[in-house]
Amino acid sequence: MNIELADYDSAWPGLYERERERILAALPGAELEHVGSTSVPGLCAKPVIDLLLVVDDAAGESYVPALEAAGYRVTVREDDWHHHRILKGPDTNINLHVFPRGCAQVRRHLIFRDWLRDNDSDRELYARAKRDLSAREWERVQDYAAAKTEVVLEILERAYVTWRAEPEDVEFVTQDPPHDGPIVLREYDPVWPQWYAAEEAKIRAALGEVVVRLEHVGSTSVPGLVAKPVIDILLVVPDSGDEDAYAPALVGAGYYLRLREHSWHGHRLLKSTVPDVNLHVFSPASEEVDRMLAFRDRLRTHPRDREEYERTKRALAARPWNRVQDYAAAKTRVVERIILRALS
Repeated sequence: MNIELADYDSAWPGLYERERERILAALPGAELEHVGSTSVPGLCAKPVIDLLLVVDDAAGESYVPALEAAGYRVTVREDDWHHHRILKGPDTNINLHVFPRGCAQVRRHLIFRDWLRDNDSDRELYARAKRDLSAREWERVQDYAAAKTEVVLEILERAYVTWRAEPEDVEFVTQDPPHDGPIVLREYDPVWPQWYAAEEAKIRAALGEVVVRLEHVGSTSVPGLVAKPVIDILLVVPDSGDEDAYAPALVGAGYYLRLREHSWHGHRLLKSTVPDVNLHVFSPASEEVDRMLAFRDRLRTHPRDREEYERTKRALAARPWNRVQDYAAAKTRVVERIILRALS
């Protein structure tokens, strides 16, 4: 098939507003956004209005009956890809994409849209790529979309690195001494999963049903990857801001509260020293949970990404660092690049 692109049409925002009203009548208070190329003034596009709907449980599809009554129908279910759903609107030029709350795909779509709206050079770069690819013949529209991945990732990397700023309200509950030296990396050690298993048992015994999710993350969770011998653990609790529900029990188990990042997903960091553990605490709806797991799983299953990350780690670790956090921040670009590949 041929991909038909149209110049930007000022009527497209009005079509979005029409569908927004239809959806809100069916799902009052729904969280909706206009995404895709028709949401970017000045950008050529297939004349299809893409809407993004965020729900608490995409896989449960509790929202579907109300949308079906409004004329929508489910056309795509991707249970193994963020529980993504696509519904077609009453008109053929409407795609409604549904993701669960906390899914990193939501921010990915919004950052890409907002970056293209604000950056003429990348908007023009994307338009050129779209026109070049649309001139070819394609068996499926999905193949055309997949062919855009390289330029999309290039643009998204710039957007994410610019967007990702240091939290301004970090509260250090306890202070670590300055590092003042290079970072010592060790070859992968099979004992690291055993250390995690012991900490997992300790945390579950301390918190019981308060644990929503517990995962080994970070470099020590990736077989074959060099790492600082620090076990990073992801703990999801019902509300990371409700410290009374989990922190005292963890302190009793040998952890201490290191810092709070109130505006950054309500992140809390607790530590222990034997072994050296970073315990990252988030609430269920935080997209950082999705991002951390996507990063880990991508490194576990894609040797080239793992090698790229290791090269970066080795090069940076050789420098002197005043704080370990500064070393971690220096890895941002490669980390974001790999996460974006994982989310594609």
